[in-house]
Amino acid sequence: MAENFRLTTASDRDAFYQLYQYAFNNHDTPTRRAFFMDRYQHGWIYGLHANNQLVSGLYSLPMHVNFHGVTYPMNGIGDVMSAPEYSGRGGAGRLLTAALTEMAEKKVTLSYLAPFSFAYYRKFGYEQVFNHTQQRLAARDLPVIKPHDLSGTVTRYDNAGLALVNDFYAAQPVNQRGGLIREDWWQHYLTLKHDWSVAIYHNADHQIEGYLIYERQATNFAIQEWNFSTPAAFERLANFITKHGTTFETFSYEAPSEENGLDLLANPYSLQVQTTPYMMARIVLLQDFLTRYPFTQDVAPVRLAITDDVLAQNQGIWELTVTNGNVTCDRVNTTLDGDSDLQLTIQQLTKPLFGTRSLTSAWQHRQITGDLATAKRLDASLVHEKPALIDYF
Repeated sequence: MAENFRLTTASDRDAFYQLYQYAFNNHDTPTRRAFFMDRYQHGWIYGLHANNQLVSGLYSLPMHVNFHGVTYPMNGIGDVMSAPEYSGRGGAGRLLTAALTEMAEKKVTLSYLAPFSFAYYRKFGYEQVFNHTQQRLAARDLPVIKPHDLSGTVTRYDNAGLALVNDFYAAQPVNQRGGLIREDWWQHYLTLKHDWSVAIYHNADHQIEGYLIYERQATNFAIQEWNFSTPAAFERLANFITKHGTTFETFSYEAPSEENGLDLLANPYSLQVQTTPYMMARIVLLQDFLTRYPFTQDVAPVRLAITDDVLAQNQGIWELTVTNGNVTCDRVNTTLDGDSDLQLTIQQLTKPLFGTRSLTSAWQHRQITGDLATAKRLDASLVHEKPALIDYF
């Protein structure tokens, strides 16, 4: 059973908010209090007390993700914090271990978080799998976009427009590579936290074919999301962006993957592109993740020796077989003793399963050990598109 650090009272909530403000150097405003409290009520909240004060805390948000057509429960970790006088004493680590243990008990398959330190969270089984690409263009370098189809319409909304595009967001392939399934409460939270605008393109039949979520900053037009399903939607939304060319000095887009638009520009040098690490993922229930994993082809029996220093239910030797789409995944040994084809940690398995780095590449970098032919064989059955995640928590 998880060590009980759950916070449940109103006084706990107020103490957590005060620690959150101090730890992250935030200031109390009506807007901040509104989005914080809205998020807080949906989370599993953990805290550690000393001398009758809350000195460490974090939240664990129950959510779901779409992983190549498979829906997995996922808890997002956030606000991992300690009072400065108690920092470095292991309080946050105790809370994170308790949160992971409770996830496992309640059948939560995955966990994501945004790290302050990749090395720190790797100690708890998380691995960096998501990247973002920052793209920036000066207003003078905006391309000329002349739409071919003027039969549809672009309509502007405030951030309440998020609810109008949620079904379209969910249907886009890029958001099915580990992306969040946005529940109503999460959409509402985003409207409280952000001063965003939404532009939606409807075709002549009044069907949504694309949208922009953007923020009008002092000198920059910041695109937060840009999804479209037809050439007409792309052209009309791109044209909408360029119409702001005399209002803003720069235009930016934070894409949820490593893809960029360099090849679409007449002068690619005009676009500044930087790919940065984004969030980490953790496999909480290995057996459930593998049993429902969207394997692309059959897999002859393979034995994986998995090390997991935090969640004992993942540790051991697992035999995996995929036959006609039916997955069998059994732990044949609770220790690492015995024959196995590949030997790796839970983090090192996370990367190939998410499509971030192949087993073959990991073997070449000496991150895993074992039989290279088996690594190549298993690689062939895994998803090959890199994961993508827009949301932050």
